[in-house]
Amino acid sequence: MVRLDEPNKVIYSMVGVSKVHGTKQVLKDIYLGYFYGAKIGVIGLNGSGKSTLLRIMAGVETSFFGEVAISPGYSIGFLEQEPQLDPAKTVIEVVKEAVKETAALLTEFEAISDKFSEPMAPAEMDTLLDARVRVPSPTGARELDCNICFM
Repeated sequence: MVRLDEPNKVIYSMVGVSKVHGTKQVLKDIYLGYFYGAKIGVIGLNGSGKSTLLRIMAGVETSFFGEVAISPGYSIGFLEQEPQLDPAKTVIEVVKEAVKETAALLTEFEAISDKFSEPMAPAEMDTLLDARVRVPSPTGARELDCNICFM
């Protein structure tokens, strides 16, 4: 990761990147670089190559001319504009799959919380309190089912 004495470290660069789809040149001789903590936006007309540029930056698109470099210790996340979904699943099933970790955390948190209403020995209470500290309150997760239903 970047050290505090290196605030101007370039963590990503693109040098002379070009991309052609068939006979159409989508990107031509792109140069860019950004520093740690930078926020970037890509704007342009439909079909101007914005998605292609982002796919190249994320390493999803590997067929292009030019060079890209990312500093060691960094990674790039990328959310597809048109993700590949399982056609056998409904939209709600896909969304629930995406939030399954939060849903599992909420289920565990509620199970621990419910046990506080039961009589128990001091040692059991200590164990339960330790579990409660280990499982953080899933902020916003209580509305999860309700939000999914309104999709």
